[in-house]
Amino acid sequence: MARIFVTQGPTYVQKFRTASEGFIVLHTLLPHYWNLTQLHETLTLAMVGIDVAEYPLYSTFDINHLRSCLNDNVDSNKMTITDILPIIIDMWNEGKKTVETPRARFSGTPTLRQPSRLRSNSVSIQVTKRDDENDIIPASRSHILNVINDFVQFFHEMHNNLPFFKEACNKPEVIDCIVYYLFPSICPTHQMTAEDELSSKDVVLTHFDLEHLNSPTSAISSPIDGPAFSDRFGKNVDDDTVSIKSTNTNSSVSIIQRGGTSALTTKTSPHVVKRVKPFTTRLRSASWSQANVIPTNIIATKEPIVDLLLNFVVDICVQSIIDPLSKHLKGLMLVLSAFPPSSHEQQLQFESYLMTHISQNLKSTLQLDMNLLLDQCILSNIAKFSQMAADAVIQGRFKVGGSEQTYDLLATTIEILHADGYNTQYEANNYSVILLYRSFNRMIQVKIADLEHAETDVSKTVAFLDYCIHHQKIIMSSKSADMEFLKCFCYHLYRYLLSNDNRVRDSAANLWKLLVLQKPDSLATVFDIRAKGIELDDLIDGFKKILEMDYESFFRWLDSRKVELNILFNEHISKAWENAILQEHKHSKEEFKNYIAKRISKLKKIQRRKAYEREIMLDYNFKTKSWFQSIQEVEMNRFTKALQDFDGHENFVQSEWLRISSDLVRERAIWGPNKDLDLKWRLDYTEGPNRMRKRLQPISQTDYSSYVPKQMATSASTNSPMPIKATIESNDNTKQFDTNVNKDLIAENSSISSYEHREDDQSTITDNGSLGSSLNKTIEEDEEQQISYEEDKNRKVLRLLDPGDMVIEVYNVSQIAGLDACEGLLLLCKNNIYLIDNFFQLSDGEVVEIWDVPKEERDQYLLLVAQAAGVETEPFISSSGDLHTCRKWATSDLRDVFKRRFLFRDVALEMFFKDGQNALITVALSERDELYSKLVGRVPVHEESGGTIFGGEMDGYITSGLSSTFKLSSIFGTSTLHDLTQRWERREITNFQYLMYLNAIAGRSYNDLTQYPVFPWILADYHSDELDLEDPKTFRDLTRPMGAQTAERRQEFAERYRQWGETGDPTPAFHYGTHYSSAMIVCSFLIRLEPFTQHYLKLQGGSFDHADRLFDSIGKAWESASEKNMGDVRELIPEFFYLPEFLTNVNKFNFGVKQGTGEAIDSIALPPWAHNDPKIFIHRHREALESEYVSANLHHWIDLIFGYKQQGQLAIDALNVFHHVSYEGAVDLDSITDIVEKTATIGIINNFGQTPRQLFKRPHLPRLPKAEDPVTLGYYIFQEHLNKLVQSFLPIRDIKQQIGSINLYSEKLGVTTCQQRLMPPYGLRYVEWGFLDNSLRLYSTETGKVSFLF
Repeated sequence: MARIFVTQGPTYVQKFRTASEGFIVLHTLLPHYWNLTQLHETLTLAMVGIDVAEYPLYSTFDINHLRSCLNDNVDSNKMTITDILPIIIDMWNEGKKTVETPRARFSGTPTLRQPSRLRSNSVSIQVTKRDDENDIIPASRSHILNVINDFVQFFHEMHNNLPFFKEACNKPEVIDCIVYYLFPSICPTHQMTAEDELSSKDVVLTHFDLEHLNSPTSAISSPIDGPAFSDRFGKNVDDDTVSIKSTNTNSSVSIIQRGGTSALTTKTSPHVVKRVKPFTTRLRSASWSQANVIPTNIIATKEPIVDLLLNFVVDICVQSIIDPLSKHLKGLMLVLSAFPPSSHEQQLQFESYLMTHISQNLKSTLQLDMNLLLDQCILSNIAKFSQMAADAVIQGRFKVGGSEQTYDLLATTIEILHADGYNTQYEANNYSVILLYRSFNRMIQVKIADLEHAETDVSKTVAFLDYCIHHQKIIMSSKSADMEFLKCFCYHLYRYLLSNDNRVRDSAANLWKLLVLQKPDSLATVFDIRAKGIELDDLIDGFKKILEMDYESFFRWLDSRKVELNILFNEHISKAWENAILQEHKHSKEEFKNYIAKRISKLKKIQRRKAYEREIMLDYNFKTKSWFQSIQEVEMNRFTKALQDFDGHENFVQSEWLRISSDLVRERAIWGPNKDLDLKWRLDYTEGPNRMRKRLQPISQTDYSSYVPKQMATSASTNSPMPIKATIESNDNTKQFDTNVNKDLIAENSSISSYEHREDDQSTITDNGSLGSSLNKTIEEDEEQQISYEEDKNRKVLRLLDPGDMVIEVYNVSQIAGLDACEGLLLLCKNNIYLIDNFFQLSDGEVVEIWDVPKEERDQYLLLVAQAAGVETEPFISSSGDLHTCRKWATSDLRDVFKRRFLFRDVALEMFFKDGQNALITVALSERDELYSKLVGRVPVHEESGGTIFGGEMDGYITSGLSSTFKLSSIFGTSTLHDLTQRWERREITNFQYLMYLNAIAGRSYNDLTQYPVFPWILADYHSDELDLEDPKTFRDLTRPMGAQTAERRQEFAERYRQWGETGDPTPAFHYGTHYSSAMIVCSFLIRLEPFTQHYLKLQGGSFDHADRLFDSIGKAWESASEKNMGDVRELIPEFFYLPEFLTNVNKFNFGVKQGTGEAIDSIALPPWAHNDPKIFIHRHREALESEYVSANLHHWIDLIFGYKQQGQLAIDALNVFHHVSYEGAVDLDSITDIVEKTATIGIINNFGQTPRQLFKRPHLPRLPKAEDPVTLGYYIFQEHLNKLVQSFLPIRDIKQQIGSINLYSEKLGVTTCQQRLMPPYGLRYVEWGFLDNSLRLYSTETGKVSFLF
């Protein structure tokens, strides 16, 4: 999949993302496999657009391998799939939770496993049984954490060095995953859902009130002399230090030096001091924290992975602040809104923790690179963050040490702006500068509020005032023009002047002196208040004298004017402080409402996303479960894990390798055994000369299932055996694509140039064909254009075509093979003909899987056949396990096309090819003749008789093959059929050949068991030790059908016919209630040979019949069909004359034992004259077929089966009438509207059997007597005239080497050396070996040139 993402590009990724929601499925499933390091590597490579095939394979995991690969591809790197990043992060989280949580007794051992082999096509899960419930061993735990640490650090480096990765990390879904991972490591929390937090939000909104305190009053007692507030200042440190160590509440007070860094240290951070009590001041009453909630302590992080991930998150936030292109602090805002569902207090604590580290990191960054402040955008971002931090401090979101951290950051920033080279960069009216000063002033107010309402030590107050003196340049800067703050500051400085502690009074006096000295005009504005009875000028002059007099004199003056000053400050100037508090309350309340609204929106979004993911996974799990169940039921639990979806080329290579490798270890192969004792065989449908099928194919052991005899099946728990060829019910186990196909014309200018990537080739096709148009249009689409979701079907079909081939016509067909019917597509292409299983073209032109087709559009007759048989129609699966098997033939290999009937409907065609293969297909009734014409147009004109399906033995026969024969076969007595008959009469063709021709012309086909070729019983002697072919008694009576072989049977069947006619039943009378050829008869004869064993089981409902009723003896079968069994009138099949293997139980089936004798049924019992040798039986049986007696009487049997005695009064007289439905034309299924009647009729046709088409209306002429005179024959019979042989003066052929073999191929002499062999059937090529390079070479016989080298 990683390769497909990279090789197929963004179009495929977009389809995977939107059409199938594949990333949601991966996000759910892959974290469970966090322990596979190669999975981490693969996902990382796919994420950055590197083909995993280019990544070297290593025996051990090392993060530096990824670094090197990334560096080597740095020029081509781009963020291809951002959806993978959350998956990787969740895998880290899963691994971390695994090593922290004790596992159950049965669990997958959470250890990071290295690849066990160089390349694996599947993911294995090793589930081990634990003997105890101990945790993971420390060494393994350490290794897991180290690997995750390496990945986190590696991703952090990528964030800092790769812009595209930095951009990806600022995606909301990525930030959410990182924060979800980090949150529980910072704040101890139980699992909480979005619904739980939404419910808690209602409680927060109900009980949270920012106006829970009374309005501020001017009558406030000074707590200056009370206990000290929380320890803010630590010990003195040198300049440029990063932080200071925390001290306890009893430590001595000190002031932070200029340029130093103030920080607090707490349990969770080296930079923060733990608060003793929550703030309770009026300004702090704007806090969002609820008073009735006890804050939970933030845990101390001891895991390096948490620190690394925390630094990663902090770096994302800081980078969003100091990035000139970031105007809205995107990364920071995403982080601060990405909390997982949790309590309100936990969110505040986590935000406080993050703000602490962000502030520290940002301050350090500014100290290291002060030039950052020269950029207006960065300064604006810092000002915005400072404002956020100030809001967070006041609103209680920056709880622990927040005021100190924010104060420190602002002081550091503003001090840099005051430095040389920076102070002239910005004007006083610059908004960012104003915002910085305003935030700093707010922090001063927070400090004052803390001192005012906390029980603080006087030394703390002194330290704060001294700190203000330390930062006098900031507080009293000309750029700080906030008069309201100055009023508040003056108000509190006046209160500090009234303190009983001399140190506080002196520090406050120092600040007043600085104010009078540095901001006289602003101070005058503060005192510019009209108050009755107060001389403002006198008071202002008094404060100005502080510059001239000592502090003792100033304090005496202050006491002398205390009444006027109290009125001025407590009743007038104090209003600025009250207004500041009210404004903060109002602002906090609005911010809180906005926060809650955004949080609720976020939670609802999480709810919707989780619900959608659950829906996707439920659908995925349902489809997957259904698929697994189907595989288990049909394939007998053969499949234990899901199949991988490979690219077409990889599938092709894998299938080819499997085929080649299995061929190397088969019986008598290079690495195979000399003889496989447990080999199973099946009959191959490939035809040889005279249409004889002699080839047996081995059955793979994995595809083979043992069958159970009936008596065992009935007693066993299982009801029926499983067939070899399984069918799989499709439950969307693979991704189901839709294919839009234009049902109009074939598009122009399109072809396929390669197997994997097909490009356009200019070509014009004007014939109709809807699929070809869409398929070729798919190739023409612009690579940059997004390919629609429905086009994958087209590409899937196109991958099956040869390079350079092009679709011209498409037809929906059904392939008939025995009792199996597989619907699919017939593609007529430029160079080839394709049959592809389990695809269907809908009426609107869309190509879909066969299981997605509405039943009303499928082949209704196939459905009715299945219904009549009592089985469900399922997708056909080939023996190789491929749902979409593709059979392909070159157009030039098409030899003949025959019109056929299926269920007596003119809907079938049978195609024959040069390689001996054939296919029987059915099409729509309206399309059969059109398709026939197009196929016949592709049949090449035969230059010799060997071009027909009957091979080279039809010398002198019509040059157009049997296609012409069949075209006129319905017009009986035509010259073509007449010529064929004359050839037989003249003994130019054998009896076997003639019968095969007649069967073919009459519509009989190997592919349809209901219309299987029929051959006569020849012999009647199955008891003699030797077969006498000169004795007429040895043979059956060919003038009569099998039901009339004895006088008793003739009398009984004639009486049955007469009685039926007297009943008045509208059904025409018949002699026989069974037929001489049916699917059951064929299967019972061939029951020992696959695939007929399967077909037999289908007919029998899944199990063998009772052993006593099975075909086990030829002699008994003859007796049953000729005299003993009134329900048995069967004839034979062609295999009785050329295939000895069907007589032997080659597959060692267990057919059971006979009930009476206990005799086990195995191979067929042969007549004594066969000497228990099937080959001798076949040989002698074939001799009997070609004997003089049979040749002289065969025409009588032909009259019964194919001739004038088949129907009519002559058939009645010959006792040769069968059920009327079995005759062609007796019933028109298309005219039957009643579905029940139609189903019953189909069942009768399918099960009873079908009578061949009548070929002769007049008596068939007998065969001419055998001529033995050489003059008449025109040649000498070889065996009888050996004395006529004369040695040639010159050799017929001289190969100048030792002769290894002499053979005849197509009447040509084939001579080879000892290390050469000609290739059958025509000897056009030969194989030669024995070269120094151990090669095997294939040569052309005519040219002598090498064709292939192996």
